[in-house]
Amino acid sequence: MTPVSSHAPHGQSPLRTVQVLGGGNAASGAHVRSLAAGLVARGVRVTVCAPEEAERAYGFTDVGAEHVHVPRSSDPGSVAALRAACSGAGLVHAHGLHASFRTSLALGGRGTPFVVTWHDRAYAEGPRAHFLRVLERR
Repeated sequence: MTPVSSHAPHGQSPLRTVQVLGGGNAASGAHVRSLAAGLVARGVRVTVCAPEEAERAYGFTDVGAEHVHVPRSSDPGSVAALRAACSGAGLVHAHGLHASFRTSLALGGRGTPFVVTWHDRAYAEGPRAHFLRVLERR
């Protein structure tokens, strides 16, 4: 098997990915750290957007990723912080419902490749359940 590498041809920048965590549970934080470590080892520039407490808990910078503080989803500045962090990314990967919704707003149809991983499913009843289904389809 040939190892995967993102080393860019002469004169080009290496691929840059942005990993976005929402409220984050332990599984998604550990998953993003693992992804970041593997991508960095292959020459990919990785930025992890997450609250400071996630950086302290999972040490994204310890594996060579850049950490950008993005406030929790209830903070009105979170979309603006994501917009700035995602600028120039070759791929954006959001983890979870809140992260995917905020990242979608931040990207605003720029055409940046965007991947979403749901590590668990949000359950709700009544009007909130309808709203969650709309977000899922989005």
